[in-house]
Amino acid sequence: MLLAIGDVVRDRQDDALGTVAGMASGVVLLRLNDAVRPVPSANVEMVARAVKPRTPALDVANLCFIALGLIIGVVMGTAVAQLGGGTFLIASVTFTSTVTVISGLTGVFLRPRRIRV
Repeated sequence: MLLAIGDVVRDRQDDALGTVAGMASGVVLLRLNDAVRPVPSANVEMVARAVKPRTPALDVANLCFIALGLIIGVVMGTAVAQLGGGTFLIASVTFTSTVTVISGLTGVFLRPRRIRV
């Protein structure tokens, strides 16, 4: 299971709900109210994921990734058109290049940081 700090988890031993405060080898630090207690990772069950709020920097990064993806898609479509490709092939290459670049950049730079426990 992949966990990040702030995820809501349940301790299977006593059904206590809390948030992940940290992780160590084989142990998840569970924050219950004001107390933090260690719980074996085998006893932890995921309830909800923590979501980072949107920031202006994230929005700008997404716009830059979209612009870069569109530029690369158009360049690839133009290259296929110069080689004599048909309309369907040009549109397919442009679309797949754009989507691949955008999803690749987003996955590398804006992915959530999760730790396997």
